[in-house]
Amino acid sequence: MKAKTPAEKPYAPPSHCYQGKELKPHPGLPPARMYAYTLPSRMGNRLHYPAPTRTVEPFPA
Repeated sequence: MKAKTPAEKPYAPPSHCYQGKELKPHPGLPPARMYAYTLPSRMGNRLHYPAPTRTVEPFPA
């Protein structure tokens, strides 16, 4: 049985750094336009999936 880990809090930059509060999806874009951000990134011979899963899987080169 795996030990449960506490839920991670979302990243918040320090108060002296850029906060990025104005960065939001354009209100006129359909959700399908954001689909690409759910796909994994290939780094070397691995696929890195974005949050919330954040998994890394081998990918044959």
